[in-house]
Amino acid sequence: MATVSEDVATMQFRNAAVIAVALLVALSGCSALGGTQAGEPTNETDTKSVTEPDANGSDGADNTSSDVEPNDADEDTSTDGGDDTAAAAWYPPEEPNRPLEDKREDRITSVEFVDKEPAENGDGYSNFNLEVVANTSMEDVDPAEHGDLEGEPYFFVKINEGEGNRKIIERTDEVRMDENGTFYIDVRPAGIEEFGAGSLTVEVFLMDEDKDWDDIYASVGTEIQYAPDTSADGSSSTVTDSESTDS
Repeated sequence: MATVSEDVATMQFRNAAVIAVALLVALSGCSALGGTQAGEPTNETDTKSVTEPDANGSDGADNTSSDVEPNDADEDTSTDGGDDTAAAAWYPPEEPNRPLEDKREDRITSVEFVDKEPAENGDGYSNFNLEVVANTSMEDVDPAEHGDLEGEPYFFVKINEGEGNRKIIERTDEVRMDENGTFYIDVRPAGIEEFGAGSLTVEVFLMDEDKDWDDIYASVGTEIQYAPDTSADGSSSTVTDSESTDS
């Protein structure tokens, strides 16, 4: 039979074992908790390294978009919204197909100078356009061998017809057919500047374009006092392309 001292020793041993197990469990839990806490700052650091701004103040995604946006802006501002200046530059008009066949009738009712600009120096006008009222109907005017019986009416403008320095200054595209139509013809200053100051005889011709030769259906002439604007050095202000374009 065990003695009292042996029983006490046994109980102390069991208590010590229980305490040891409890300590081991506690230490194990602390180790696990410590490992998790040690890893969390590392994860936060890794996450911030993707989203935080770099030295230039933007992250990777923003840098990609900033590379594209300036290009888009360049494309938007590269569009030229200005006017087409080539349309205002003067060039010698296409000559009618010759020889001309004279079929003149009373088809032009009137020729008027419009949009007249008074000259800065001297009397007269430095620029003008034309308003023409005419019968441009040309149904069944072409011979059958030409295929299409309808005519192709157009106007051309000649300066000083019958004189040594005569010149065709303007020619329109094909105009509509109208028994009593009003038509506007732009006269570009660079086409008349060579004539200098003085009276100009301006003649408007109504034409029909044909394959072999063009037909004259009407012509009316009228006069205007022309005085080109001059600069301080005495040269004409319509000489340069930019100035003639602005006009």
